[in-house]
Amino acid sequence: MPRFFSESTVPPGQNQIMLTGEDAHHIAHVLRMRPGEQIQMCDGSGTDLQCRIRHINGGQILLEVLSRSENQTEPDYFITLYQGLAKGDKMDQIIQKAVELGASRIVPLQCQRSVVRVQEHDRERKQQRWSRIAAEAAKQCGRGVVPDVRLVQPFSVCLPEAAAVNLAVIPWEMERDKSIRTVLLDYANSHACYPASADSSTRSFSVIIGPEGGLTEREISEAIRHGIKPVSLGRRILRTETAGPAVLAMFLYQFDAF
Repeated sequence: MPRFFSESTVPPGQNQIMLTGEDAHHIAHVLRMRPGEQIQMCDGSGTDLQCRIRHINGGQILLEVLSRSENQTEPDYFITLYQGLAKGDKMDQIIQKAVELGASRIVPLQCQRSVVRVQEHDRERKQQRWSRIAAEAAKQCGRGVVPDVRLVQPFSVCLPEAAAVNLAVIPWEMERDKSIRTVLLDYANSHACYPASADSSTRSFSVIIGPEGGLTEREISEAIRHGIKPVSLGRRILRTETAGPAVLAMFLYQFDAF
């Protein structure tokens, strides 16, 4: 069933929704849906709405709300992916897969070894493009919210925010002592009594991934000074477009209440 996001929260007493813009055009002219057919709306705050098309009039579509239910697809935690800029269409792929794997927020990073350099006048255009990709991925996989995609930020600027969580990790190929598996298990064991039903905002994580050229020792040292844990992802070096989704999948496996 087609799924769309409302631009604002739909109050409990509201039984009609007026759609306009790209979503209305997509429903009427791409999907060629007709009055009487049903779609699913999400208000972006975790509520799914089963709706029936009442009228299609030019660029407007009137929906009737048939039922409401709490969205069941969001992870039981809040996780931010800080992703070193990647060249070509790799960032598109990373953002799409990150959304599918439960990322709550995505922050593109300008690192010392980033091949890609986003100029100031391009930051908003890039953010808008990546936000659209995140929205499409959220629709496709049934997310209850559209993850926030931030403007490109310098690596060092993001470290205080990245560190201000329950657990922050930074995969590094030179790390030999701590594997991501060990760090996640240690955290899970030390928080074994954590109620799975609690507000996800009370359990927050950060993952920092370097660009194609990797992170410098200076960047790793700076991250460690902020309390971010360097971890190993194993004996193989993963590409930047593989590492982020791989780590997000590990968090999903370890901490989500399947």
